[in-house]
Amino acid sequence: APSSGRKRAVTVGINYIGHRQGCLSGCINDSDTFIGLLTTNFNFAVTDIRQLRDDHPQRLPTRKNMTAALNWLVNGARAGDHLFFHYSGHGSQERDTNHDEMDGHDETLVPCDYQTAGMLSDDELRQILVVRLPKGVRLTVVLDCCHSGTALDLPYKVQMHSDNSTASVKKKGAGRVANISEADVVMLSGCMDTQTSADIGSSGAEAAAGAMTTAFKVCITKRLDCSYHWLLSEMRRYLKSRGFPQVPQLSAEHYLNLEECFMPEAAKAPPAPPAPPPGRQPVRKALTVGINYLTLYPGHGRLAGCINDSETMLGILKDTFHFKENEILRLRDDRSNAMPTRANMTKAFRWLTEGAQAGDEMFFHYSGHGGQQRDTTGDEADGQDETIIPCDFQTEGQIPDDELHEALVNKVPPGCRMWVILDCCHSGSALDLPFRVIASPDGKALHVSRSAKADHRHRGEPQATAEIIMLSGCKDTQTSADVSAGSLGATKAAGAMTTALRHAMTPTISCEDLLHKMRTFLKRNRFEQVPQMSSQQFLSLDSPFIGYTQKRRGKRDLPALALTLPAPGPAPMGAPMPGGRPTPNASVLDHDKYVMASRINKLEEEIANLRGQGSQQPGGHFEQGHLGPGPMPPPPTLYGDSPWVNGPMPGAPLSPMMMQQGAAPLPFHYASPTPGYG
Repeated sequence: APSSGRKRAVTVGINYIGHRQGCLSGCINDSDTFIGLLTTNFNFAVTDIRQLRDDHPQRLPTRKNMTAALNWLVNGARAGDHLFFHYSGHGSQERDTNHDEMDGHDETLVPCDYQTAGMLSDDELRQILVVRLPKGVRLTVVLDCCHSGTALDLPYKVQMHSDNSTASVKKKGAGRVANISEADVVMLSGCMDTQTSADIGSSGAEAAAGAMTTAFKVCITKRLDCSYHWLLSEMRRYLKSRGFPQVPQLSAEHYLNLEECFMPEAAKAPPAPPAPPPGRQPVRKALTVGINYLTLYPGHGRLAGCINDSETMLGILKDTFHFKENEILRLRDDRSNAMPTRANMTKAFRWLTEGAQAGDEMFFHYSGHGGQQRDTTGDEADGQDETIIPCDFQTEGQIPDDELHEALVNKVPPGCRMWVILDCCHSGSALDLPFRVIASPDGKALHVSRSAKADHRHRGEPQATAEIIMLSGCKDTQTSADVSAGSLGATKAAGAMTTALRHAMTPTISCEDLLHKMRTFLKRNRFEQVPQMSSQQFLSLDSPFIGYTQKRRGKRDLPALALTLPAPGPAPMGAPMPGGRPTPNASVLDHDKYVMASRINKLEEEIANLRGQGSQQPGGHFEQGHLGPGPMPPPPTLYGDSPWVNGPMPGAPLSPMMMQQGAAPLPFHYASPTPGYG
């Protein structure tokens, strides 16, 4: 939405007239260009703009005058104001004296009297412009000068990748940024700290100008309401196509929504989420699914920790998210009345979203096998749909991402909130959500991407506006590991991702910190899988994971999470839900044969272990050694790499992950087109 308060701007153009060296020709023209842009396109009044230029004796950009102008810009600022600072001139570097720079150099702006009065360092600029601003103020800074990448020492830096469609967001360490401001501060600079910014000389009717200022003017006048991402990528493309090596940089005081308008004045007000119906209490529902595949043999598809993961998630749902017992539905394949068959899981998805209205909250957790199968709709770049795998997949098939998207994402109306947590293989895009974030291996950056298949899926369709956020255990190309009992503080076998989540989760943790801490935990314990976070809209990683709401300029937040205590005592399957909605009866199919086979397999496994003939303790995809003093355990290996000792029991359902009929016993092989480990 347009700024609701005052507008003020300062623009500085310095050609260094009369200097023996370092004279420039286009900087004053750049300053005039910005006055024209602000007044013509963004509703700034000429009387609200102060210009300093070194061809005018009363407006010389001396150090003293620049400092006074910047103080005028921020004095008396209040919520709703939009302040704008533009500078075109020399940029330089000087020795860092307070040790907050990794390279030992402060970045500087160079006044026209720098030889006698000195330069303005990034530390000084930050103190004048940033730290004094109150919450609700927007400060936009555009610097067309050399060495300007971090000239305000803002904590967040956006780096576009060479494909111009993905980016990394790097955050400075806490000790390197002092006095974080609550204001919305954004800076667009002409180049990296190590680069110089170029001038475009005059030719014919074209006046001399800075290359960065020219790129900014050309791009933003094409699309006044352009997003941060579009503007940055188009400016890079413009400069590169004309042979300029400089790379424009974007940085901010807080985590940016790169899909928002660069200039607030051009933004359209986002649609407000519908208010909850009057007199209706918000409904909360949670579904947790744990599948150990008890009819499969250890090493050939059976898992050990998934039901335990579901129990762990049950505790998190109650203690951290404050779901009540009778708001939670559980499916697990060791209970005949709660079997996670394809039919029961589909029915549970319908229960989760049916009748949902604004203000409702939903939660879906899954721990089990994840797989891939051929894409039949043409929306996958790799030709593979990601899947989750019910306990009766051999006869009923897998549940692909297209079905999950239709059952969960498309059925959640605006004004609702949904969390999805998937601890399974190939789960990175298992809901086909458009926006995805991955933490870097060193924990210092976040890789942000927008999926191309989202454009394919939503071409011509309205975008959902519910708050949907998914945390998955690994990339689409990876497998998720298990932790065996006794390792990493786990008393029972468990998924590595669920274990990392349990270690990292707190009631107030932000999405950014949760992702970093989970990645650090997994990497420290030698798991290669990379957890990911996805969303229906651009992820606001500085928002709390619990009570997640995407931050967007002018957007009204969803209601805060209701912190009610869990009701005492368990609720039986089929107990009524708030609002009179019954929990679905999970006994949809006749599972007697399935349960009998599971029990026989379990007995046979115990007998084999007693005889000393059993395989290693089942640990899902991987087994992991203990954490503690002494030598580190060997890297995790695929469970099932050792030969299959025992053949399938007579009458047990055969799995495509088992050996072919009549063939010699074989270990599980990932090259087969069968589900991956969970």
